[in-house]
Amino acid sequence: MRSAKISGAKAGALLLSGIALALLVPPASAADWGVGVAHFGQGNTVLIPIRMESLIVEPEIYYSRSKQDFTSIPSGINGNGTISQYGLATGIYGRSELGPSFESYVGARAGVSKGKFDQTSGISTFNQKYHSWFVAPTAGLQYYFAKQFSIALDVGLVYADSKEKFTLGVDEQTTDSKDLSTLTRILLRGYF
Repeated sequence: MRSAKISGAKAGALLLSGIALALLVPPASAADWGVGVAHFGQGNTVLIPIRMESLIVEPEIYYSRSKQDFTSIPSGINGNGTISQYGLATGIYGRSELGPSFESYVGARAGVSKGKFDQTSGISTFNQKYHSWFVAPTAGLQYYFAKQFSIALDVGLVYADSKEKFTLGVDEQTTDSKDLSTLTRILLRGYF
């Protein structure tokens, strides 16, 4: 449990240092600041890309909240529920031109995320909370369909360290997990 907190602290420090790097870049050396969105099948992430001569620094933020009527979940409780998720991350990538409209980028993303699932029925409640940090070496290809607008596709190898807490009535269970997976994203970026 203590090692998960220390690792989470390291991931948080890495995230904050990436955001600090993005904010401390002098405007003269930053070619373009922008805004974008990344879609990865489970939701969308808002991006703040800072494109320099050979580097992209890209803080990102994710938030989602939905209310649903559940007829059946693994716990067997039926009723209404709320799902909330949010996360912060930073990507740092080296850029390389491949032609007049194409470029590749290689780097890494690191961040933290939290989520919560609450469900109530007439007889009981089910709660699930998770906290996770991740590191993802990432490579992508970006196409500029206009001077300041691009579409990109990237793939990352994501290492995640998560802690989950489940509560059903008065019963409580905690699990720790480590996961290695791939993540493919479609990104739209616009620069000012």
